[in-house]
Amino acid sequence: MAKHPIHPATVHFPVTFIIVTGILDTFYAAASSPATAPLIQSTLKSLGVQFYTNSIPIFSYYTTLLALITGIPAIITGGLEVMPLIQRDGLNTPKARTAVVHAMLNDLSLFALAYNWWTRRAMNDFAPSTTNLMISGMLALPVSTYAAYLGGSLVYDYGMGVGRGSAKAKDKKGQ
Repeated sequence: MAKHPIHPATVHFPVTFIIVTGILDTFYAAASSPATAPLIQSTLKSLGVQFYTNSIPIFSYYTTLLALITGIPAIITGGLEVMPLIQRDGLNTPKARTAVVHAMLNDLSLFALAYNWWTRRAMNDFAPSTTNLMISGMLALPVSTYAAYLGGSLVYDYGMGVGRGSAKAKDKKGQ
């Protein structure tokens, strides 16, 4: 493995694209719902914003695709980072269990978005179904956000990847 962890550098884009997709789909659901559309339209009009609701699914579709593409390096590097820990400790430590939950939640988000991409690719203007909106807004968005929190916990609470390759870390291993 490299001297510096690679996984932290690969996660920012997929996390961002998943969050943007969830927000866009949630906004689209609200902007196209008869109950909330007038409020959103009047709010945007009072702010002087001209917005085309039909463009939201197109942006959402492409942010979904970008989340999937950028998620591949994040999954690979995350697996490479956590394997030595699991080989050494199994699942007997909170650090290892947190890492596995972090990975499973991120995988769940990406599989959910893969389903959304697959089902929306043939739709006119990539229009999402109610199921697509629920998957991205009520599943992938909160799950990915919590998984990112766990990733931060792995670094800040458990020191995952911190000090690897440094002289101090090597001295501690030798003691």
